[in-house]
Amino acid sequence: MPVLSGSFNRSAMDAPLEGETSDESISKDWSYLNTTDFIAYDDRFFEIIGPDAVVEHIEPLAHQSHEAPCYNKKTKQIFFVEWGPPGGINGTHDWQYLYDVNSGNLSKIQTDPPTLNAHGCVVYNDSLYVVTDGSGSKETGALVKIDPSTWEKEVILNNYFAQPFLGFNDLDIDSDGNFWLTDSKSAYGRGLIDFYYPTNPTVYFVNATTMRPRAVHITTGNANGVAVALNPDETARGKQKHTVYLPDTGVSEFLPLSRKNPFGNRALFAYDALNTGGVLSNPRLLNNPISYFYDGLRASRSGLLFAGAGDGVDVIDPVDGLTLGTIRVGGGDNLAVSMTFGEHELWIVGRGGMWRVSNIAERLDRDW
Repeated sequence: MPVLSGSFNRSAMDAPLEGETSDESISKDWSYLNTTDFIAYDDRFFEIIGPDAVVEHIEPLAHQSHEAPCYNKKTKQIFFVEWGPPGGINGTHDWQYLYDVNSGNLSKIQTDPPTLNAHGCVVYNDSLYVVTDGSGSKETGALVKIDPSTWEKEVILNNYFAQPFLGFNDLDIDSDGNFWLTDSKSAYGRGLIDFYYPTNPTVYFVNATTMRPRAVHITTGNANGVAVALNPDETARGKQKHTVYLPDTGVSEFLPLSRKNPFGNRALFAYDALNTGGVLSNPRLLNNPISYFYDGLRASRSGLLFAGAGDGVDVIDPVDGLTLGTIRVGGGDNLAVSMTFGEHELWIVGRGGMWRVSNIAERLDRDW
């Protein structure tokens, strides 16, 4: 509603339904919204989600960060992690979760050798590609390849010309198999590494053939999620092949004080990715979250953006940048961090565990 009666207020960190108002009828409406699984801001959201979609809290877990979900279509298993303190050994985790979709069984696994402090994951050509924060001076942040049939781990990148990475947060792989990695200050801020970050948060493009990393974006805020989508209109004209989406999460401040600063960066930007080595061009502000900030970010088969946004997962139009609606995870202490796609379903992980959203009308998984 464009006009609210009475007095009202809310923090930029809180969902609209958490706002304060002097109008009792509006307060009742907001209370009702807090019991729903879906909130639509645009009619297009109904077409995407459809009438039969269901949200289930399938794995209640500790109210701390859960990250790095990736769905393996071949094995029908979901890999994800518990990240950072207070869990693990002083916040360090050398194991990961594995959820079997068919049986509903949740187990803990360990790669060979162990993968420490995994933070992001994608599946490509039947392998899991995982980025880590490392664990300080003994093991710095790395990009690793994991064989899901044996759980053998291979480190394929762990330095930028002998400079250690800050601690990787997330990654995506484009249709050519190239890597896009976000290197953030979150690991230092949460005490997972014992050295001060050597540079500002950076996004790297890594050529899949040469494995040569190239810095393509630097921020004084924080690098977090990343999503890559095909740009079919421009590809036909030979200009560029992909669009890269980067949310800045400078809103999260760490040492010496850990807090959410509503004046920090929260914007989601879109870039054209040229065919020449991942050069980014044509930056544009696509969206600023209605509330909270965007953490995990994924692009669906049609190019829709799904972003972990605190109260739930926001669905964003990649052209006009409008938030079409939110898939909620129940309110309270629950918090949506990241997600992974099946064909007509998605799984969300965050504070509070894992949620399954089934019977979605639009197909979500991409071609590669």
